Amino acid sequence: MNTNRAVVVDPTASGRLVICEVEPPAPGPSEAVVRVTAISLNRGEVGYSRHAEAGWRPGWDLAGVVEQAAADGSGPKAGARVVGILRGGAWAEYVAVPTNALAELPEAVTFAQAATLPVAGLTALHALMKGGLLLERPVLVTGATGGVGDFALQLGRLSGARAVAHIRHAEQEAEVKEAGAEALPLCQRHNSLLRG
Repeated sequence: MNTNRAVVVDPTASGRLVICEVEPPAPGPSEAVVRVTAISLNRGEVGYSRHAEAGWRPGWDLAGVVEQAAADGSGPKAGARVVGILRGGAWAEYVAVPTNALAELPEAVTFAQAATLPVAGLTALHALMKGGLLLERPVLVTGATGGVGDFALQLGRLSGARAVAHIRHAEQEAEVKEAGAEALPLCQRHNSLLRG
């Protein structure tokens, strides 16, 4: 790895974000160096970049290939396909990622699919866990057609919950049914409610 380019906040640039060369990652003992293949945009990091200081590097979700395994032997080996999460800086060609924030990918999962998982998937999981045991319980998912909502429907259904999806338009019914909500919409003006 001779060069490493990343997205960096530059308040003088149109849109405040630029791609420029940055230092290559310097991993700690329990960090792997990952060559990033795909990222995901999240509302929080995009919003924060609008007022962040010059030099801040956005990016939470990433997927790619381990270029250098962690020195302490933890985590995936070099060459492994992985998905991971960082507190910032994932929008780069190479990043150092703590091995406890990495997971190996099955071959059937693409990098683009995997990169959408960390923030949205973990947010959905955390929200569902707050509700306790879900088996046979109804779970209302608002924003059901967004990233977090999609994962919440899937995780809720896998946990044995009866998913209830709040949607804006009747044409979204097939999408939420595929994710885990099952039933007919009850329309109220501009909103629909699907019971599972």
